[in-house]
Amino acid sequence: MPAADWMSLAEWVGAFRELHEQARRGKLDARELERYEEEREALAKALLVAQCLAVKPGMTARRTLRVTRALPVELKLGNRTEKAVTLDLALGGFAVMLAKPSRVDERIEFVLALKEGAPLSGRARVVNLQRKGKPYRVAFAFEDLSTADAKRVGFEVFDAALANVPPR
Repeated sequence: MPAADWMSLAEWVGAFRELHEQARRGKLDARELERYEEEREALAKALLVAQCLAVKPGMTARRTLRVTRALPVELKLGNRTEKAVTLDLALGGFAVMLAKPSRVDERIEFVLALKEGAPLSGRARVVNLQRKGKPYRVAFAFEDLSTADAKRVGFEVFDAALANVPPR
């Protein structure tokens, strides 16, 4: 909680929620936006500790943070198209369950329905594959997201993170 050590956790979360909404509406000046980024990093670090996850060297906590988020996604896997629902979402990508395995490093196209705004279209690469009984958990890393799309994914991730923190 870098902004104010004297605040209770509940007060800090309430202040962050307000800051998050102002950032979403584009209402922050450069100084406030810098503070928002610092606060996002602090929240991401706290959540990673709670998830028993570590930040890899060269990464930030908010880039590492993964949240449970069920969003419809359409995947173009080779010559087939498959509809799925995300298991989790991060600034770097998403995971889904698929009946038919992909292969690591396979590149795909996707259309991801975010909670707000137009669907996010892009390319992703398979980075992890785990057999979970019959289906496979397949993790994808975004490739070449625009700054605007990365920002939208960031809001989606932190909306989900805040949804798991009860209000005062």
